[in-house]
Amino acid sequence: MGCIYRVGLLILMMAPSQLCCTEIQSVEFIPGAPIIAPDEPGTGQLGQLFGLSADAPVRISGLWVGNSSSQLFGGINSGGGSGLAQQALLDLRLDLGKSFNWKGASVWVQALQVNVQASAAYAAGSLNGTNNLAAAPPLNRTELYSYVFRQDLFDKQLRLVLGKQAPSTTFANVMRPITRSGATFAEPYVTGLVMTSPYAMPTLQGKLPGYPDSALGATLIFEPRAFQRSTYLEAGIYDGRQAMGVPTGLVIPSLSGPLFSIVEAGTRWSLANGEKPGSIGLGTWRQSGLLSPMVPGTNLQENGTYGAYLVASQRLINFRSKLDHSGLSSFVQAGWTASRTATMTANFGGGFTVFAPFIQRPKDSYGLGFSWAKLNNRSTLNEVWNPQELLLQGYAQVHLFGSSFITPALSYLPLSGLKSADSPSFSAIVQLVFQF
Repeated sequence: MGCIYRVGLLILMMAPSQLCCTEIQSVEFIPGAPIIAPDEPGTGQLGQLFGLSADAPVRISGLWVGNSSSQLFGGINSGGGSGLAQQALLDLRLDLGKSFNWKGASVWVQALQVNVQASAAYAAGSLNGTNNLAAAPPLNRTELYSYVFRQDLFDKQLRLVLGKQAPSTTFANVMRPITRSGATFAEPYVTGLVMTSPYAMPTLQGKLPGYPDSALGATLIFEPRAFQRSTYLEAGIYDGRQAMGVPTGLVIPSLSGPLFSIVEAGTRWSLANGEKPGSIGLGTWRQSGLLSPMVPGTNLQENGTYGAYLVASQRLINFRSKLDHSGLSSFVQAGWTASRTATMTANFGGGFTVFAPFIQRPKDSYGLGFSWAKLNNRSTLNEVWNPQELLLQGYAQVHLFGSSFITPALSYLPLSGLKSADSPSFSAIVQLVFQF
């Protein structure tokens, strides 16, 4: 994995002289897990190096994320140990409208490389997850992350997405930028936290397909023009084998087994003459199939399960209205499941983010967040997990140059989810993001 890190650092050292000479997409702020961005990842700068113009029908882009974590005290290692993690995503897109006059149609393919040391994934003893790069095993993988066909219909009021995809970018995603027809202000991503919960709802972990286990399926999104596209309804159905422990990102796609289905409805608004956007979404989901806990030695089972969730965000203060995106924003997420086999049966979290408090640093952000989860204590599971977990994290996302950022973060668990971990647990992460 050290070789991969050296390649990533070489790209960064080349960037000022060889990459910044071309025009790039403006990057105001990025989420702590940029792979969850629902729009096109990266800047398209890689394609420009191959001679593609910004309005070309073909777009080549990607991103590289690497972090180093250290367990300061508590946790599995009782105050010792550190770990490395990295993620690389390559995205290739073709606009069929520009290429073949197929209005509203596009296709894309994504390749993903992930390398995570076990100490980076588990040292803190958290089930919420202090490091967003650490997800479902195997921790080292190379995969064809997605291959997708998208069709926009009725003046983009209806969107159909088919293929192997990551629906966590669409559903239960408090991180989506808030945009609304007629608004004068678009909210940037609401936080740069590097912990897992803002990007993967705790009660949906292991069920809703997403990083790194994408899944074959279909997504339908409806945003009626009659409501200025401020109200939406979205639904999807996907390969649900991930809930059985199958790494769907690595195996042959299938819809013949258990399925995961989900529906979400929500609305967006803008206060203060369009300068303070907000949103709320409510969703419900169902997982089919014979389920059991991902814990050896347990015989607890159930035939399918279901749950519900809420995500909301609101811009609270604008520091320099009409000038930039500076200000204070907040977000909230909550989830519940009736599952008898889920790791987390209820969760509640949220946070605050200060964007660009210093006028000389227009792309920096700082934030605090928390995530509380009620853990499953049925049967023998109460011998493995504590009744609940509380995770607190603070971060500073500092813009370096172009589209690169560095994010130091501190995580504190007054009570860790794993009984084998010492509480309280305190850890640190430094994360580097480079988009191209």
